[in-house]
Amino acid sequence: MAFQEYQFIEVSLSCSNCEIMEQFWVDLFDAKVIFRGYMLGQPFTRLLVCGISLIFRQNANFQAPLGPGKEFLFENHLGLRVHDLDASIAELEAKGAKFVLSPAIVKQLQKTSAPQEEGSTKTEARKYLETTYIAEPLTAQRIASGEFKHDVAILVGPDNLWIELNQIKEPSDTAWYPGSEN
Repeated sequence: MAFQEYQFIEVSLSCSNCEIMEQFWVDLFDAKVIFRGYMLGQPFTRLLVCGISLIFRQNANFQAPLGPGKEFLFENHLGLRVHDLDASIAELEAKGAKFVLSPAIVKQLQKTSAPQEEGSTKTEARKYLETTYIAEPLTAQRIASGEFKHDVAILVGPDNLWIELNQIKEPSDTAWYPGSEN
């Protein structure tokens, strides 16, 4: 593959404690710490992990998002691709990971309707997931036949950092996601 002009290399996030965040990534994902110090007066750590550089900057005013049992949308999360979701869950749980969403929970949610937003005057139930567009060459029929499948699990890290594990089966004519074996 030829070098692309733009390649994703890093994500930088605030945290309440760089040492705790660093240790989490080292313990669970074998991260390599490559820099540690101060950035504009804030403690920081830079890790190489899962094919990317993660930078965490300690912020005294950091406010963690809602935690397990209070957060259900997981809108802000980091997504990792895995080839065997069940094996990855077992491995990470053995290292101390706490999962808040599993494939079994997702399957149950897909059978139910999502609650309406508080204060909403709408009376109809919403589906948990409703896809309104599928890019070619994929089609709803190809998804229904099993050519494309996307299973997820979410674990919680320090400061309620949500980490989503994704097992993706995709056809050779898409290969949309990094790590595609096509």
